[in-house]
Amino acid sequence: MVKRFLCCLTIIVTAFAAAAALNMEAGNIRAARPAVVADYAPTAATVVLVPLDSRPPCTQYVEQLARLAGIRVVLPPAELLDKYRKPADRAGLREWLRKEAAGADAAIVSVDMLVHGGLLASRLGTGTADDAAAAVALLDDLHKDYPRLKLYAFSIIPRLLVADDAESARYQKKMLEYSVLKDAVLAFENPLDRDKLAKLSAEIPPAVVNRYLSLYEANSQLNFRLVAMAEAGTLAGLVIGQDDGFPFGLPNMVKSRLAHYVSHRPALAERVFITRGTDEVALTVLGRAAALGAGYRPRVCVQYSHAAAPGTVMPYMPHSVARTVEEKLAIAGGTLVKEPAAADYVLFVHIGDVSTGPGVLRDAARAVKGLMAAGHRVGVVDLSEHFFAEETLLPYLIREGVDLTRLMAYAGWNTTSNSVGTAVTQATLFAAALERAGEAGPPPGLYKRQLEFLTARLLDDWYYQKDVQPYVNARLKKYKLDPYNLGDNLQRVDDWIGGLLAERADALYRSSLAGRTLPGEGGKRYVISGLTLKSHLPWQRTFEVQLEPTLDFAELEE
Repeated sequence: MVKRFLCCLTIIVTAFAAAAALNMEAGNIRAARPAVVADYAPTAATVVLVPLDSRPPCTQYVEQLARLAGIRVVLPPAELLDKYRKPADRAGLREWLRKEAAGADAAIVSVDMLVHGGLLASRLGTGTADDAAAAVALLDDLHKDYPRLKLYAFSIIPRLLVADDAESARYQKKMLEYSVLKDAVLAFENPLDRDKLAKLSAEIPPAVVNRYLSLYEANSQLNFRLVAMAEAGTLAGLVIGQDDGFPFGLPNMVKSRLAHYVSHRPALAERVFITRGTDEVALTVLGRAAALGAGYRPRVCVQYSHAAAPGTVMPYMPHSVARTVEEKLAIAGGTLVKEPAAADYVLFVHIGDVSTGPGVLRDAARAVKGLMAAGHRVGVVDLSEHFFAEETLLPYLIREGVDLTRLMAYAGWNTTSNSVGTAVTQATLFAAALERAGEAGPPPGLYKRQLEFLTARLLDDWYYQKDVQPYVNARLKKYKLDPYNLGDNLQRVDDWIGGLLAERADALYRSSLAGRTLPGEGGKRYVISGLTLKSHLPWQRTFEVQLEPTLDFAELEE
């Protein structure tokens, strides 16, 4: 049966591959001739990036959004980076960073990459004390050798769930309960919780518990060392993120100690930030450095799709949506304002769950449309509690005729912190670019870069994550294939997904992109006339996809 499925898959892939190779033209576009929109590539600065890992959110997104600020991002060679479960070449990365820093204006460095070799490796604690010492020494050396280099670092507090290694996997559920109870006992001193914790401790092998506790202790010591480096001026900025968690657990205890320490040092208020999230942290660091470097602090009005949304605690998050929004805006250097008229942009946050009916979604879409009709810039965060398409706002935005090409940002991938951080960064950098352009207006190439990143977010965060990926995973599982370990089937599944995404890209293009205009230069006006999409799976799994949409334009006849 598996062979029959793969045979059918090959036939489907061949058909879709031919369709995907075509440029998706829309009919009835009034255009005199195809137009080449000049690339927007001013180089205000060069930033060296040591990413958290090799996935697109940690690499591609940063590089692409940096271009909105006229910043060139230099990434390590692929052979030095991690590849799914294979950690990065840490020694090679340290030497690469030392070399590239010499010609850079700033560096954004994942300490977990230098110590452990990537996010997945950091969950296993593969780095040693010597690795941590080497990473810290390198940061010290870079500051001494290149005093003009603005050095930003970020570090991640490990997730609540114990890593999926063979030794600990069978105790994941008990270790989760152990971690939550450990925090709850400290907070409430409930005798019943204390008894439960003692019973659990007796059921879990000491080696598993000690390894879990040691992971957090080593991480805590390293983070305090990094905070001291920020306090001493070695680091121009430090962001400490928190991997997947709950409202209670050992990660929260580590975070609380760090937050208490930082709060008693007012000088660190604009230099050290403690937030939730992992994948988006480098992006938010870049956004802060770029915006503040240009002297820009966005004024942001936050609106929600319904009254309960701000207080909702979403999956994998330790606190409310509103608090996450406040954290990400603080990193961006933003100021909250109450009215859209006083804002540089409105961040519209939608929270969908099983109780979110069509009426709520329709009203939310109309609210977004109304804000845009009133002349306000709007970025959309489109979250779903269960990661279901029917809980999301995008289909209703399309149905209500919202001009998606005028959005400042769109994000709805993975966790709340991922989405909010990405949307805030995109909207802030684009707003800063518009501010920088003044009355003359920005060049068309800037709009092209903004629109292509926006198109990628729409296709990835909704069409892939909410539509294609669930369908593909269900089919793979039906034929006993593991979506997290594609093995020899990687290329065929990759091609299959590419074909499915080409269909979705065509649908998005025809419904929301074709014929939309953007300003030109010298009185010219351009219209979107085509969309070409490249896609591939960066790792041996379907969890994420890398997309590269290219928009074509034509010059409108007057």
